Amino acid sequence: MKTDAVKYKQLWLIGFSLLVLIMISIGGITRLTRSGLSIVEWKPVSGFIPPITESDWQQQFDMYKQTPEYAHVNSHFELSDYKAIFMWEYLHRVLGRIIFLFVVIPGIILWRKNYVSGRLVLLLASLVAVQGIIGWLMVKTGLNVNPHVSPFMLALHFFAALSVLVVAIYNYVKTLPAINTTMDYCQKVSFYIFGGALALQIFYGCLVSGMKAGVGYNTYPLMNGQFFPEGGMFFSPAILNFFENPATVQWTHRWLGITVLGLFIVMLTRFLNTAAWAKVKSSMIFLLAVMIFQVVLGILNIIYVVPIHLAATHQLVAAILVVCYFRLLFLLPSTQENS
Repeated sequence: MKTDAVKYKQLWLIGFSLLVLIMISIGGITRLTRSGLSIVEWKPVSGFIPPITESDWQQQFDMYKQTPEYAHVNSHFELSDYKAIFMWEYLHRVLGRIIFLFVVIPGIILWRKNYVSGRLVLLLASLVAVQGIIGWLMVKTGLNVNPHVSPFMLALHFFAALSVLVVAIYNYVKTLPAINTTMDYCQKVSFYIFGGALALQIFYGCLVSGMKAGVGYNTYPLMNGQFFPEGGMFFSPAILNFFENPATVQWTHRWLGITVLGLFIVMLTRFLNTAAWAKVKSSMIFLLAVMIFQVVLGILNIIYVVPIHLAATHQLVAAILVVCYFRLLFLLPSTQENS
């Protein structure tokens, strides 16, 4: 039977993780609706209060009119159009503040009861605060001459969110019994290779998002009738195309997705007919199902030219994949040991 300390710590970490996943979903919608640059100031405290009067709204809109995005993209906007994009960014920022308060207020109560360590509360609060700073720095990259945020800052922002999740998962899993099994060298190596490939694939997903690379070459599996896109080697040196050329970035993301799925199947076969299989079977099969779903979502996003509901789901499922992978990793103490 769980003690009160374990029960409340688990509930706190589960609640925190769910809020972060919701935050990731709303962040995706904010990006897809081009709402992320609608608020040009960062007010950590007073930013809780949205514009109330028409005068307040007009003041916010007037500040937005000074941005490159308004000048080059949304110069046709009326106040009603601005309100629509403002609310997504406002919701995204307010949820970030709520997550911070969810860490601090229940965290301090649990710490005072000796249910959680003060170090964990401080760590999670610090990670959430840093994530907020990264988000604002990302926004600032789009408030200059070019009305687009840096794809690399977008990747940093997303990976910071995933890092917060991983810390929560680790501390949650520590309250569970470990999977009592051993793994051989090949199983361990395949496990880590898959994890590295998954991280690389998520990084390229961020680049695709930041470059809006998914709106071109909307056929699958070929890209407008070609395996490798025409113009895919436009930049010199060639390596730049894999980080700055939208066509090549999309191509890389496509085939990395298939590669990651293949690596997982290889890893899964390493566990079949071994003593470890009975212990990891359900987790492995669930992870495989989520991966197949994610690949299908990626293909549908290409074919249907990145509709908001599919693209936001694709981003959320990427985070769920990370949760599933690290949950299994932290439950397997043999991944941290030598055979």
